[in-house]
Amino acid sequence: MKGSSFLFLVVWAASCQSEESPSINPVQPSQSEIPQTGDLESRARRHAEAQLQIPVNEQYRMHLYRAHLDPDGKEDAVITVNRLNHALYAASKDAKAAKLAEIGFMGNHNIMFFYDGGLDKISNAIAIPSSPYLPLDIAFASITNPAYQDILVTYRIRNSGFRTFFTIINHKPSRFFEWPEFDGIGTPNAEAFAFEFVQTARQSRKNIQIYAADIDLSDTVKNYYIARPKIIKSPRMLREFFYLPAKQAYVTKK
Repeated sequence: MKGSSFLFLVVWAASCQSEESPSINPVQPSQSEIPQTGDLESRARRHAEAQLQIPVNEQYRMHLYRAHLDPDGKEDAVITVNRLNHALYAASKDAKAAKLAEIGFMGNHNIMFFYDGGLDKISNAIAIPSSPYLPLDIAFASITNPAYQDILVTYRIRNSGFRTFFTIINHKPSRFFEWPEFDGIGTPNAEAFAFEFVQTARQSRKNIQIYAADIDLSDTVKNYYIARPKIIKSPRMLREFFYLPAKQAYVTKK
């Protein structure tokens, strides 16, 4: 109706862009106790291997990203684990190996942990269903509070990329927004999006602006499952989301 607007609740923002956006799944931990000694990287490695029951002969990738992620003033960290070799081995034993290869071996092979610096504890594993060809890409930005940063997780599903936003609530990562970063690269219908976080006078949480963007594939990678496109922001803003306390969620006018 002309001149009218309504609030669009963002419970799972990417769903309006791609039907393949997955849910975030907790991983059932093993029961072994993790010694709270040693440097954080070695502790994280022992923790991940115990929780995920990684065999001693499995090669996997681990990355540790440090930032202040809650209001206690202590340095925290995000730990990611990529189990590509595990995914390939499991697929080789599966009768549907060809189909698994077609969808980029998507599964729970990219894992995230949160290290709480104030508690000096590492969380249980959080599986991000995605293609294991590329590990999770982690970035940080102050969105929900200027005093600390939130976690931005980018993951891949075939030739598309998605960005999920987490903030720490009660010592646990809590997802509050998601949107595609790019979709369908290598096809005529490819599209991309860029993000801006804008402070307003109304509240401390920043608005999230979504812009149309161009895709640069100058790296010449032909396998679009592993291509890392450069996203070039255009001046055309598509949507702006703001936090609505009554809904405890980001919403937009449409």
